[in-house]
Amino acid sequence: MNNLNPNGKREIIIFSVIVIALSSIICFISYKLDNPNVSILTVFAPSIVALIFTAITNGKKGLYELFVKQTVKKTGLKWLLISMVGIPVLASLAMLTSLDFDISRFDLRTTQLLPQIVVIVLIAVGEEYGWRGFLLPRLMDKFNLLYSSIILGLIWGIWHFPAYLIGTGVPLQMDFTVFLLWVILGTLFISWIYYYTKSVLTSIIVHISANAAFNYLLILPEFTGSMNTFWLFILFLSVLMIMIFYTKRTDLLNKDNNKYY
Repeated sequence: MNNLNPNGKREIIIFSVIVIALSSIICFISYKLDNPNVSILTVFAPSIVALIFTAITNGKKGLYELFVKQTVKKTGLKWLLISMVGIPVLASLAMLTSLDFDISRFDLRTTQLLPQIVVIVLIAVGEEYGWRGFLLPRLMDKFNLLYSSIILGLIWGIWHFPAYLIGTGVPLQMDFTVFLLWVILGTLFISWIYYYTKSVLTSIIVHISANAAFNYLLILPEFTGSMNTFWLFILFLSVLMIMIFYTKRTDLLNKDNNKYY
């Protein structure tokens, strides 16, 4: 996949429009049926559209590269660990900071595993082959990692907006612009790992760990009654991303360094 389709720009636009439109239709149906559970189907749109696009443009070889080569590959233990614990550690640090580091007050929102874990895994798999497996490499073919991540973060954030309008898919009691900021920062975090691993599996793991952190830790305003802890989380993640993209700027800010499979 060293030489992406020369029509990559058109693919980026068409893919993004179709995924957002499809999710909007699903959310509209969910609203009309007065059944918010229907909106969960939106999470499969990115990967399904990526599958269709890839099958049409690159056939079996493209599907193999997207769903197998970017998943079943040797990945350093360091990156797997960062993928698993990076976001939860920052979220936990935000919680501890808001509690004045009184560990005795640190508690989980819930310890229930099912069906939350199943839903969290399905969400990650349903989205990541579209966002990171399909769209990010095409953006990286045209921009450096920073710009690619910001563009992808905006697309990913806008994709959430129809669900936000019907009260699903986005944390309650949070302004959408704040959620969009988190999505962009989260995209930078995932893209940084993807840059060095070229693995959708690591992206899936980050997505799972982030959603698990939001579900089990007391960080979201709907659980805490305040935005303070979430703002601390945003602050810590912002500082981390600034440090990483500054110290690794020779790699991450240079489009010519983007390497594919």
